[in-house]
Amino acid sequence: MINTPRILRYALLAALVSGAASGHDLEAAIRFAAPAVVLEATYAGTTPVPFAKVQVFAPTSESPEFQTGLTDKLGRFSFVPDGPGKWRVIVDDEEGHRREVIVEVPDPFNATSPTAAATQVTRWERALTGVALIFGATGILYGLKARRSS
Repeated sequence: MINTPRILRYALLAALVSGAASGHDLEAAIRFAAPAVVLEATYAGTTPVPFAKVQVFAPTSESPEFQTGLTDKLGRFSFVPDGPGKWRVIVDDEEGHRREVIVEVPDPFNATSPTAAATQVTRWERALTGVALIFGATGILYGLKARRSS
């Protein structure tokens, strides 16, 4: 005779184990922050992969690596490419999860590009912003004080 509750328990356990195994796929998202390329490694897109081994290979060579290192505690790693092309990045948590990503670095991709220069704020712009904030806050305080006294 078949013990139905025991079979259901084993089926449920098998479903949970297979779901947990597929839930830890290593993913690597790439974003560009000129002049750097930033990689964010996660398990299943949610949990960071801290201190995973990272190898970066330049488009012109297979070995030696252009750069090696570890992700930080939030699963991030960055490098500054020295030229355009298809860069190969390997992330390995050394616990059985590994991901290889090809990063297409456009030409030109450097710190002197117009988009990178547009985001830099000069010392005078910061000073002017600070003075404007002080005058604005003072004006608001005097306005509230005048409103209360009338």
